[in-house]
Amino acid sequence: FDDGNPANNDQGQGEFDPADRRKFSGGDLPGVTRRLDYIRGLGATAVWITPPVANQWWSQRSQYGGYHGYWATDFKAVDAHFGTLADYRALADGLHGRGMRLVQDVVVNHVGDWFGWPGTWNPADPSQGVELRRDGSGRTAPLQPPFDRNDVRKAADRQADIYHWTPQIRDFTDPAQEHTFALADLDDLNTENPVVRRALRDSYGYWIREVGVDAFRIDTAFYVPPQYFRDFLYADDPAAPGVLQVAREAGKPTFHVFGEGWGIDRPYEDVQARKIEGYARDGEGPLLPGMINFTLYGTLGDVFARGRPAAELGD
Repeated sequence: FDDGNPANNDQGQGEFDPADRRKFSGGDLPGVTRRLDYIRGLGATAVWITPPVANQWWSQRSQYGGYHGYWATDFKAVDAHFGTLADYRALADGLHGRGMRLVQDVVVNHVGDWFGWPGTWNPADPSQGVELRRDGSGRTAPLQPPFDRNDVRKAADRQADIYHWTPQIRDFTDPAQEHTFALADLDDLNTENPVVRRALRDSYGYWIREVGVDAFRIDTAFYVPPQYFRDFLYADDPAAPGVLQVAREAGKPTFHVFGEGWGIDRPYEDVQARKIEGYARDGEGPLLPGMINFTLYGTLGDVFARGRPAAELGD
């Protein structure tokens, strides 16, 4: 959006090139901060940013960069291309001083791409044929514990069970694959594991406490079981409480969490709408406080841009 500090652009791994859409382009937290009056002038009351966490800067396998923020290597660190913790706090302070809110995009489904199966995957023994993949720095694992325990060939890592040790999703209609296989070959976190759950609560509670974030948008919510979010939001763990409890303790009783689950229905059907609603509540009660209404979005486009009858929008 805006290159507020050109000194943080090139971190020396060949990952920065504004002319290459696969790489970092220079946008950063200081750039957003210095444009807040402009953003407020547009009528915006909040700023929703890409995940600012430290990312895998380059994937050797896909020949693509993690400029977008969705390939985490450390959920509790600001990516060096985006700035520092002080820069992030300055953005939050600048927004709050203008009566605006800060929304942080977060990921609980996966980290970056450090392992996979170029050939056959054996579910009975995923150590067979596994490939560890080096990023631009030569690392083959995330930086942050316990997510650094990602070598299924090591007995200790396999016993830690931080990952699902699965290949890419092939059948998106299969709930088991949707919830436990790798989306776009990104290493799928075992969100059934209490250690993983605790680490994710701790990581995201950090941003509420240390920066003053006002809301989370949860990326790829469909790719973890909906019941996971009851733990993420409400867990009664003194060491790493649910994020809504952290927010209340930080003086943010209206902290909002909304999920992203992509789905558009055909006219007069509601399969995807019901799936989206299933992430807001289930038989036991509330789950995520909100979900993006992609089914409405799809029908709006159909009616106003593609000539479908308005009755479809009414339905």
